Parts: sequence; C-alpha cells; structure tokens
Amino acid sequence: MSLFEKISHQATTLTPSERRLVENVIDSPTTAALGTAGELARAAGVHEATASRLAKKLGFESYAAFRDALRDEFIATRETATRFEKTIAESTSDTILGELAREETQALGRIEEFITPEQIAEAAQILMSARRIFVYGYGNAEVLALMMVKRFRRFGKDTHQLDTDPRGLAEQMLGLDSDDAVLSFAFRRPPRGYAALMETAKEVGAKTVMISGKSGALLTPRPDRLLAAPRSGDQDAFQTLTVPMTICNAIVIAAGLTAKEESLKKLDRLGQLIERFE
Repeated sequence: MSLFEKISHQATTLTPSERRLVENVIDSPTTAALGTAGELARAAGVHEATASRLAKKLGFESYAAFRDALRDEFIATRETATRFEKTIAESTSDTILGELAREETQALGRIEEFITPEQIAEAAQILMSARRIFVYGYGNAEVLALMMVKRFRRFGKDTHQLDTDPRGLAEQMLGLDSDDAVLSFAFRRPPRGYAALMETAKEVGAKTVMISGKSGALLTPRPDRLLAAPRSGDQDAFQTLTVPMTICNAIVIAAGLTAKEESLKKLDRLGQLIERFE
C-alpha cells in the first residue's frame, strides 16, 4: 500500500493539525522527505509531537520510518528524471514545449507507483456492471467527464454527464439507485457538491469511483474506488490533465476487455448508425 493510500484510509480520523501536516506533505513531498519532524511541523504551524503521532497513525513505528517511506516514493525515482533533464539540456531544448514534455514524461512514468492494474480493472468492472453511469466533472474536469460519457455510450451504456449547477445536480440525483455508478474527478480540492454527491450515492447503495491528483488522499467521504496519482508540474502552478486522461483511457480499455465481444458488437452497431444518420 502506497503512502497516499494509507493517508486516504485514515483521512476521516485526522485531527485539524494532522491534516495541515498531510497537506504540507502533499504539496511538497520531497522537502518533507529530506527534512526532520521539527522542520515539517514548523512549516505546517503545528507542534513537533503531531508529526510523530501522524506517523504512528499511518502505521509507521516512528517518524523516521514515515520519512523513509516518503524517500522511497519521491527520492528513489529521481535518477530517471535527472537523466532525462540532462538529455533535454544537452539538446538545447529550453522551450516551453520541451519543459512540458519532460514534466509529463516524468509524471506518466510514475503512474504505476500509485495506481495498480487491479485498481483500473476494478473501476472498469464497476462502471460496466452498472445499470446507469453518472459522470461528474467540475471546472477543467468537465472535459474529462464529457470524454468518459462519450466513451461509455459507445459501449452501449446508459451514461449521463451530471450538471454542475446545485439544483440541476439534485434533480439528476433524485432517481439514483443501487444499480447505478457515479464517476467523478477531484484535483486541487474537492469539487463543489462532492460531499453531497458521495453521501447521496452511499444512501442508495450506488458505487462511486473517483479519479484525482495527490489531494485525493484527503477526500471525505471516501469513494468506493479511488484512483489517485500526482499530475505534472507544481501544485501551486499550471498543471495539465495528461495524467488523469491517461487513467481515463486505461479504464476505457479495461472496460472494453471486461465484455470484449459485446463491446465490439456495440461499436459495430454504432458505425452502422453513424453511416445511416450521415
């Protein structure tokens, strides 16, 4: 279990001080991995003892063990990135495009450190087994939501994009049932209506799947399936949708494999209908 998965499992039990520490770790994991408990505590504005309590709550014997886990996840993999950065420098590619390509390559190369093939397969199974799929994306995530709606409709699934307006969202959730599934996205912070959406799904027994960045570890209520991986770039600066879009595409491919023959029939039928309507 990765460190972010451990944080996610304990998210509802964290005190306000512990949450500040976790937020600091999520924002600057490398700095936290190289620093002491006292330095992390000062950066978060909490007492040093809080760092030790947090480490034990997450299942580590000591803060040192917690820091070792941070180093394993965020320091050990820097060699590849350093080599690529050197290649970029030697090729004199000091452009926005070159820098973006480096960051995206680094982020994509680390996805499997945070998300396993089994998690992708489980998410795909939930969506393909659902009677209806409701997809919720707020802000920039609306692009991903629309893409997933179109992809699953092509499999013949009854798929709907949820309204971002509170009243519209409430109306759409009125008929939510235990046979349905909700797919949503969260990046820098939980989207508006997230808690209400998760609570409503839980009340009726609908399954929930969440695709997120690093902040997914702190989401409450916790979704049934959380697929969280860091995006490229600085948390406080511009970040792209490349990583979450890759996760989406992996789910789509896995979904097609869960019912390969039926999926191909639906796609073939879609092709016939497109020819008819055009």
